[in-house]
Order: sequence, then C-alpha cells, then structure tokens
Amino acid sequence: MGSLKAAQKLFDEIPERNAVLWGTMMRVYLKFSEPIKVFELLFEMRTFGLELDAFTSECAIRACGNISADREGKSVHGFCTRQNFIDSNIYLQTSLIEMYLKCGLLDFGLRLFEGAKIKDVVLWTATIAGFAKNGRAWEAAALFRQMLEQSISPNPITLSSVLLACTHIGSLQRGKSLHGYMIRKEVEMDVVSYTSLIDMYAKCGLISEAYTVFRKMPTKNTFTWSAMISGFGINGLFDEAIEVFNQMRSENQIPNSITFVSVLSACSHSGRVEEGWNYLKLMSMDYGITAVEEHIACMVDLLGRAGKIDEALSFIRDMPMKPGASAWGALLSACRLHRRVEIVEEAAKKLLPLEPDKTAVYVLLSNVYGDAGMWENVNKIRLKVGENGFYKTAGFSSIEVDKKIRFFFSETRLARGYTQVEGVCISLQEIMKRLISYVPDNGSVHYDVGG
Repeated sequence: MGSLKAAQKLFDEIPERNAVLWGTMMRVYLKFSEPIKVFELLFEMRTFGLELDAFTSECAIRACGNISADREGKSVHGFCTRQNFIDSNIYLQTSLIEMYLKCGLLDFGLRLFEGAKIKDVVLWTATIAGFAKNGRAWEAAALFRQMLEQSISPNPITLSSVLLACTHIGSLQRGKSLHGYMIRKEVEMDVVSYTSLIDMYAKCGLISEAYTVFRKMPTKNTFTWSAMISGFGINGLFDEAIEVFNQMRSENQIPNSITFVSVLSACSHSGRVEEGWNYLKLMSMDYGITAVEEHIACMVDLLGRAGKIDEALSFIRDMPMKPGASAWGALLSACRLHRRVEIVEEAAKKLLPLEPDKTAVYVLLSNVYGDAGMWENVNKIRLKVGENGFYKTAGFSSIEVDKKIRFFFSETRLARGYTQVEGVCISLQEIMKRLISYVPDNGSVHYDVGG
C-alpha cells in the first residue's frame, strides 16, 4: 500500500499529465484491486478536458468488469465503437470480453470473441475461463478443443480454467487426459495449475491422486494447502484433512480465511461438532480472522447435520454480522432433514430476499410441508410459484462410464416409467433393508411445486 501512495503522490506532483500518464495511474489502482479509484481518476481526467483514448478506455472497461458494472461497461463499449478503437486493439477486445463474462453476459461476450479477427492465447484463455467460472463448463471444454485445433498452445492459466471445467462437469477422464497432455507437452506448471489439479482429482473422487500431486509439488501456497484440506474433507477423510492442516502449521504456513472454511467443512462432512467449535475459536483467537458468511454457513451446516437445530438458530441470531443466503439455506435444509417445521417459516422468510433462485427455496419449503403432511401449505406454495411465474429446472445426476458422461434427469424417470436403472435401485434398497434395516425416505421425492 505504501508504493500505491507513493505512486499517487508522484502523479499529483506532475504539472502536465497526458492520457498515457492518467492510464498508467489507473492501471496501478487496478493492480491493487481499487476499481472505484479508477472511476475517480476518469472523472478527474475529464474535468481537465482530456478525452478517453484506447488505453484509458481499456482501464475503464476492466474496472467495470471487476465490480460487475455492465451498464457502465456497455457505455464505454459504445464509446470505443464510435471512436474505432476496437478492431485494431486486441488488448481492448480482450478486456471487453472479460468484462461481459465477469458481468454474467456470456452470450454477448461469446459474440465479441467470435467476431475478433485475431485470437491469441490470452483472448482464448479469457473466454474459456469466463465460461468455466460461470457454470457453462461444457462450452469451456468445447472452446479449448477449438483452440487446440487452431494450433494455439495453452498457457498455465488456460489449463487451470479447463481443469475447473472438468471439475464442474465431474469428468475424471477428461481431467486425467488434460493432466497427461500437460506431462507430454512438458508444460511448466505453476502453483495455480497444481492446485487446480488437486481440486479436480479430489472433487472427482480420486483423492489418492490428488494427494500424490500435492506431495510432488515443488512449492505450495496457502490456497494449495486449503485445497488439499478441502479435498480430504469432502471425501469424508476428517483425520487426513486435519493432519494436512497441522502439517501446514508446522511448516510455518499461515492459514487464511479460506483454509478455515476448508477445515470447518471437513468437520461438517464428518459430523465433528466439538472440533468445529474448537477450530472456529482457534481461527479467531490465534489468527485474528473474523468469521464471515462462509464460516457461519459451515457451522450452521455442521450443527444442522448433527440435529442441533436450536443451537444453529441461536448461533445465527447471535452473530454480529447479518447472515447471508448460504447460512439460512443450510438451516432450512437441516430443518427438512430433521422435520423441524416450526423453524422452517422463519428460515424461508430470511432466505427468500437473499436467494436469487427463489424456486429452489419454494421447492425445499414445499417438501418440508409435504413431509409433515401439511398439504394445505403445499398447495399455497404451488399457487404462489404459479402466480409469480417461477420455473423449476429439472434436477439431474451424472456418471462417467466408458469415457462418456451420462446424465439422469428427474423428469426422465417420470417420462419413461420403469427402467433398468430403477430396477437396480429397487434391488439395492432390498439388499440394504436386509443388511441394516434400511428404510428409504420417499416422502418428498415426487413433489413438484411447478404444477
């Protein structure tokens, strides 16, 4: 921060400042993640009678992307088009595409990408990363294939983005193939690439391979340690997760907020309530980290899974900060799991204004009421969903078999009736009944608030 103040002081002392100097100062603020300061400089620059050029326009667009200011970004885009800045400036094109992708306007960004006359590795990477991060992993993978077909060599950031896409798809085979490509091409992997590999293998269920990559890493940062802890945690390996956490501390690596999210998540997946409280205290007292939304949600999820609904509700109410959607959503899910109908309405009332996918909240609420036999309440929710025009996206599962990913949608079962898959499920239920007196809970499987 000292260098930032020194740069601003030096800038202020220059009597005659041209657009290049203004743009350079804007880039300094972008580097320090201060997009608001960029807008202040833009306004100040205009008061001195200077117009935006391609350089300062690019800074403005990047600042818009960093705070998802799509309306302002579109305005700068229009200005650049009128000034003929775009066609001959690949840096400006890349910044524009990144801005639209960061703002969630993926189709608009894709059209700009497809219209670009020159596509270098940076432009390809920006587009692939945008789709991978915004839940359109299949398209990210398809773009990567197109990139290779055009003989453009990916860089480590490209490969990390494609690994993220493989993780979202749940395609272990694709992820392993990409890992093999990196080895064959002798790609110089950085810590981000290694961490992406660990995350992919862990989330695709191959935790042993994730740990192998982790152990072979020449250098590790806090995010790498956090990813490994998280990987063991989501695979139900609590002891291994804590062992890595302790190893991290013994090697004088200081855990950050994300590390403790990973640790608390590991506690939640293994039902370790007492340990969860201990690590929450450790985070605050030993490392001075203030609990944020993610930590609160992990603790609520941990308490909820353990059936400590009242304790979870008290924890939410006693927090100095206002709980967000993830915390109330975790509580609502726990209420359904443990059939605590009396708390459901409060949780849903708090969650609805915070959750963009309101249909999911109504579906969960409907299922809680259905489980409790409160059919009048179920019908009220059905009417509310219909009146507001909400639409429930069909749920699905996927499995990778013979190098192909196969999807099973909830509506497929209803459309096709009895299938071989359903026959296998029935057989498994019969076996489980005999082994452990298992009784499946089918109480809310068929509820459809969409009518």
